Amino acid sequence: MRRVHLEAAEDHVERLAREGDPVGAVKELIWNALDADATRVEVVIERSATGAVDKIVVADNGSGITPEACSSTFDRIGGSWKKTARTSPGLGRPLHGQAGQGRLRAFALGAFIRWTTIADGIDGRQKTIISAHNASRNDFQIGDPQPVGEATGTVVEAWGRQSAVLNRLLVEKARTQITTEFAPYLAMYSDVEIEFDGKEVDPKSVIQNEASIPFEFTHGDAVGAAELRVIEWDMRVDRELHLCDAEGVTVDITEMRIQAPGFDYTAYVLWRDMPDHRGEFLLGEASDGPIGSLLSATRQALRDHFKKRTVERRKEVVDKWKDNGLYPYEGEPDTEAEKVERETFDIIATTVHRHMPRPAKHQRATLALLRESVKHQPSHVNRVLDEVFRLNSDDKSELDRLLNRTSLSSIIKASSSVADRLDFLAALSHMVFDPEVRKVVKERTQLHKILENETWIFGEHYQLLVSDRSLNQVLDRHLHVMERGERTPDPVYREDGSVGIVDLMLSRARKEHDRRQHLVVELKAPKVKVTDKELHQIKSYALAVIEDPQFADVRVEWDFWLITSEMSRLVRAETHQKDKPRGLAWDISDGECSVRVWVKTWSDLIEESKGRLQYFKEHFDHDPSVEQAMEYLRHAHAQYVPEGSMIPAPRQDETVAEDVIEDGVANEDASEST
Repeated sequence: MRRVHLEAAEDHVERLAREGDPVGAVKELIWNALDADATRVEVVIERSATGAVDKIVVADNGSGITPEACSSTFDRIGGSWKKTARTSPGLGRPLHGQAGQGRLRAFALGAFIRWTTIADGIDGRQKTIISAHNASRNDFQIGDPQPVGEATGTVVEAWGRQSAVLNRLLVEKARTQITTEFAPYLAMYSDVEIEFDGKEVDPKSVIQNEASIPFEFTHGDAVGAAELRVIEWDMRVDRELHLCDAEGVTVDITEMRIQAPGFDYTAYVLWRDMPDHRGEFLLGEASDGPIGSLLSATRQALRDHFKKRTVERRKEVVDKWKDNGLYPYEGEPDTEAEKVERETFDIIATTVHRHMPRPAKHQRATLALLRESVKHQPSHVNRVLDEVFRLNSDDKSELDRLLNRTSLSSIIKASSSVADRLDFLAALSHMVFDPEVRKVVKERTQLHKILENETWIFGEHYQLLVSDRSLNQVLDRHLHVMERGERTPDPVYREDGSVGIVDLMLSRARKEHDRRQHLVVELKAPKVKVTDKELHQIKSYALAVIEDPQFADVRVEWDFWLITSEMSRLVRAETHQKDKPRGLAWDISDGECSVRVWVKTWSDLIEESKGRLQYFKEHFDHDPSVEQAMEYLRHAHAQYVPEGSMIPAPRQDETVAEDVIEDGVANEDASEST
């Protein structure tokens, strides 16, 4: 074994490693593999017990590093053999790296680095192991080469540096960045395969549209030829302009600097002489060299392209609506006024179509409503414009900054979501606290159905699993989420032998602890006072869960909430004990399974939700009245709040049916009657 010392200042090596960009480091190692004629590159991310990145392995089947080249590869910055070579030595593919700095990027992935490489050298096929540590980035230990009969290739391993920065490799954005970077290369070389974190990088599967546009640019008296490739994705991506050589190999990446609302795309400009102009890209269009002229012409070509694509997409969307029977017009317009109306509708509808609900019946209703607005209520558009033009200069500046980061439709959607939530909290308060209204609010046919579509009130991290199911069905659904197959067909009974009915079940995965957390909500109508009878009922649900042998080895936490307006003195005393969180009535565990039972008031639930929205309420300047709140309720939950009445009075048969279900009896006929 021998030590090779890199002749460079250690702080310079640290800067070149760019340790805050692990995704860039992985991309650089993939390019190194492709430059070595690899046809398959595999990136493996090993996780710790807490789910954090523990180790990164980049393995390829390329030509490797010969023992003779190891010293010259690791003892200097720059001077790479790629500087004078245009293509790889074996397959003649275009080269990406030329600066001789790629190996240093591995320090962004770990404290300990090890290269295991097999190559055909002077003395035949041999394996060499090179190791390094970030405590001394300038020193590389090169092991003695050993003869082997294995296939050539290189494995780079990095470990010993768990950090939040490395966890960027685990988010979907990392995959999209790798997909967009290598899309042109993979399109040109179909025999090349890249696997990232267990899944193939397959740009074709997420491409919606692509175009190739040849164009010319002038610099002084010289005329250059380049090609613009635009790929539209079926995924969210950062808009990037990749500067590539003629083969589509990325040399550098710069900002897009054009507006193209509604398109998720990446642009690639291919120019033969791009590798000769490294270092000029930072100046962008201000560069005195050909790069400035190239970027100006590229961005103009992009603007022209997306003007055409906007018209094409509008037609594509409208044609799709027509094919699916969703378009609210029939035939061709008969008059000029109808033609103008339809053109106006097409522009507005296709602009906001990405934010429409996906179900066809909802889209049909939305388009019909939009048509009526365009035809009969054009003043609504004037009102919006009037609000914009009445903004002061500071507000207009803030709006301009916002529109540079997002679209107007996204701003409207976010604002509407906040206003809707504030309105709903006001409506819920009215339903459960108003002395007259609370008397007629029905639990199962009104309150339950409304909250089923407003589950955010229980916490943003939950998603709805089941609603109003018997307890054994809840357990079946739990096993399905845990991917453990089906439970035995025997139902799970409570202590008294009955099968209980639960109102809502929500779930979230706590991946950092390899656990699943479930929330089971039992609602009580505002007029119901919770006594020890109701508390005993929900405890029996919890007991049925923890005593079921199917769940003995499942790492899961169950929280049961009993929500009410008021409780008996006995229940209040049990849930307001010293050294216990307020509302906690029961906290038991059995092996890996733990169960907590809480009694919460509607006031607790509403105040907790208001607390989460307080910042938005103060800055949004929206304090809804009862009328506004109930208007939202009628708009969002019309089927549960009949038109023409604030809160409908219950029918006698409905009240009786609800009482049957609330007693915990598994009476399917009674359930259906409600």
